[in-house]
Amino acid sequence: MSTITGKAPIDKANRASQARFVCRSCGVVAHADWNGSRNIRHRAEELWRRGAQSTAPDPPPNNTGRGTGRKPSTTASGARCASPRLSVPGG
Repeated sequence: MSTITGKAPIDKANRASQARFVCRSCGVVAHADWNGSRNIRHRAEELWRRGAQSTAPDPPPNNTGRGTGRKPSTTASGARCASPRLSVPGG
């Protein structure tokens, strides 16, 4: 189903192809993914304004105490990549 952000009714015929959105009512043409992302954002903003609570589960606890648990980066030769240091003014 396809719609333009903030506009109704929804018409399946608006989705001209997998990648193309064409509004049959007003003629707006947009990339379908871009239009879809705007629709999702618009719906989220409406829910936020109404005070809706998130139903997303909490992330699992990080029991390692060592950050995100990602592996260190390596180069093609297997050498570890050095992380750039941030320079702090006066430090």
